[in-house]
Amino acid sequence: MSNISNRAPMKSIHYHWRPIILMGLAVLIVSIFWFTSRYPQLFSKVEHINDVLPSMVYSKQIMTVDLNAPIWLRIAASAVNWLNSMKIGMTFGVLFGALLHTVLRYYPLKLGNNRYLNSVKGALIGVPAGICANCSVPVICGMTRGRGRIEAALGFLFSSPNFNPVVVMMTFMALPLTMSLTKYAILLFLILVVMPSLILWFERDQPFQLLSVEKESGADIFGLLPKEDMPEHFTKVFHELAWDYGKHVWMLFKPTVTLMLFASIISATLLVLIPWDLILSEVTPLRLAFVSLISVIMPTPIALDVMFAAQLQRQGVASGYVMLFAMTLGTYSIIPFLYLWREISKPLAVALFGFFMALGVILGLLF
Repeated sequence: MSNISNRAPMKSIHYHWRPIILMGLAVLIVSIFWFTSRYPQLFSKVEHINDVLPSMVYSKQIMTVDLNAPIWLRIAASAVNWLNSMKIGMTFGVLFGALLHTVLRYYPLKLGNNRYLNSVKGALIGVPAGICANCSVPVICGMTRGRGRIEAALGFLFSSPNFNPVVVMMTFMALPLTMSLTKYAILLFLILVVMPSLILWFERDQPFQLLSVEKESGADIFGLLPKEDMPEHFTKVFHELAWDYGKHVWMLFKPTVTLMLFASIISATLLVLIPWDLILSEVTPLRLAFVSLISVIMPTPIALDVMFAAQLQRQGVASGYVMLFAMTLGTYSIIPFLYLWREISKPLAVALFGFFMALGVILGLLF
């Protein structure tokens, strides 16, 4: 009897190699990212919250040049510094996004048709993730390519860089209470109402045609699991998952590298060419519109929006600009805009960009 009971778990495990392997890989990737990089980095930013930043899009410089250096050299240095600041987060984004795509290939996500509830679910998942809006793109790309719901993906996108507990703590430490409360009230309204309502409006005639690797190749292979009474060998399952995962990593790696190079050049050029001291010296509707446009474009790492806004406040910059950057910098950027434009919906990408740009102007005038 004891031999039979001891063999029973070993027999049952042959039916579950796939979820065991996928879960183990997820724990490995997340643990390495959280405990060796992200949370140590976030707590370090808390300790240096009053330090002067070299830029609104990176906090450390591995390439420094003189202010009188040629423009092309200053742009190159800024681009290199931004790429360096994003390398770990983007690596995690690609690896985890590919994992989500692989998981959803076998276990399609069933969230229901309530877009508002789906947005909340995505936001709750994003809270502990602790990745910026830019590095979230490969993750949500893996979700949507695996036929996950776009409102859940965007809930994750807006929640992860803003509602992480460490970032929330930093925000209330560094900024006036009114600004902090206003920012989070607007973010909640965005996740709970604005974003799912926009999706509902744009999908009123037909659902978004989400891009997927399998769809591009003409195959529909989602949800292909063996029958429950057919156990599989570990080596066979491992080989299959490794092949799928490697393919999905490669399919995310290619556009991610392209996006990063493009975003690095755009952000570096804007940082170098725009006379920020002159523009921020006076608050006018036209200047607010221009600054809001640039702020929404900028691909800023997590928590740097808080640190940069706090730095402007300490330097005596008008509170309207402080609130503008605190709200719009790092919440959306050129990278999620291009992702939505290419893979989801051009009108949705433009609508969200316009929403944040208008929001920056309004808050700049109110504060």
